[in-house]
Amino acid sequence: MRKSHAEAVMEKLDHRVKVLLKEWAGFSGFSGYKSMDLNDLVQLLNTDGWSTYVDYTNPSIRLVYMEQGDCKREAKFSVDDGEAVRDY
Repeated sequence: MRKSHAEAVMEKLDHRVKVLLKEWAGFSGFSGYKSMDLNDLVQLLNTDGWSTYVDYTNPSIRLVYMEQGDCKREAKFSVDDGEAVRDY
């Protein structure tokens, strides 16, 4: 069965968030994250004093926050009219 347009958009955004969280996990000194799915990554990145949150309230946008003390990271992704994932 073919995916709906909305499902395809959400899948693209979630994939981009997963790639980003793996990058951040590497920057933050975590290990064992390469084969994890998105939920496991978020759980891992909420340890060792880190707080990580992915905002799913708008189905066509993903906001990602990660912080520990003064170190703060954030990203925003959306899909443009040409179906490409854009980061801001």
